[in-house]
Amino acid sequence: MEAPSWSVLQSSGDEEKYPDAVYLSEGPSSCSMGIRSASQPGFELVIVWRIQIDEDGKVFPKLDLLTKVPQRALELDKNRAIETAPLSFRTLVGLLGIEAALESLIKSLCAEENN
Repeated sequence: MEAPSWSVLQSSGDEEKYPDAVYLSEGPSSCSMGIRSASQPGFELVIVWRIQIDEDGKVFPKLDLLTKVPQRALELDKNRAIETAPLSFRTLVGLLGIEAALESLIKSLCAEENN
């Protein structure tokens, strides 16, 4: 089964709120959303959307976070924040829900740009 489009998540208007940071590489039917930091060149987060269907036919949306960061940033990341970001994002989705977790992630990456 094909993954749903990002139109499900676009109701929050993240692309409109953060046009310099948020992009859908394949448009509204994309299965991933990128978030770039203008203040940190080379630092990008990619959210990949997929669905899982159990034996009873229940549909579960799954969002995974992938990091794209310069090697130097990885070397300087002594607290392993970049390495643990995917698991932390899953926890955030569980606590806040999909839209609020995405909004929180975008705001945290774009905080310097919006001040």
